[in-house]
Amino acid sequence: MTARHIDATDKTDGSHVVKILWNENDGERELTVRMPAAGTDATDRVDVDLLPVPGEDPATTMDDAVAALEGFLGNNKYIHIDGDDVRSVCAGALTTVIRVESGSSTGIVEALDGRFHDSSVASDEVTGAIIAIEGPKSLQLSDATAIVGGVQKRLTDKVEIIWGLNFTDEDVLRATVLLAIQQK
Repeated sequence: MTARHIDATDKTDGSHVVKILWNENDGERELTVRMPAAGTDATDRVDVDLLPVPGEDPATTMDDAVAALEGFLGNNKYIHIDGDDVRSVCAGALTTVIRVESGSSTGIVEALDGRFHDSSVASDEVTGAIIAIEGPKSLQLSDATAIVGGVQKRLTDKVEIIWGLNFTDEDVLRATVLLAIQQK
């Protein structure tokens, strides 16, 4: 079964909350994602607390995060990222989402460089990263490791990086990076 999501928005403070559900061998699992409303100090526990991307509509950031997480948690993965991986990287941190697509791994790395620069996230603030790579079955492992290396060079040596690879029937190559940022 593939992952699915339901909107569980909290009407009291205006935060947008989505629950992502998927099945594993021992039953249904759940991951909660929140885009806090402006001016709120969200203190209740969620698995992923999103940080708005500068210049991007918060709804777009939420959509990108949900799409990436649903993709992470589906069953047809070559190198799998699971809910515990997401929790270990994102727990207690704010998370920003960078999503790019291109026809080549070089194009992905160049696009990620630009998006990292635009995000104004300092590399020393990042505590963890999840990299989800999606591409055609012809994708080589060297292409995937080049993308991971492109992200790794932007971060400090202390950052925990977890990455996964999913083959699709499309010719386009996509990379989604979740960056966990220490809360101030």
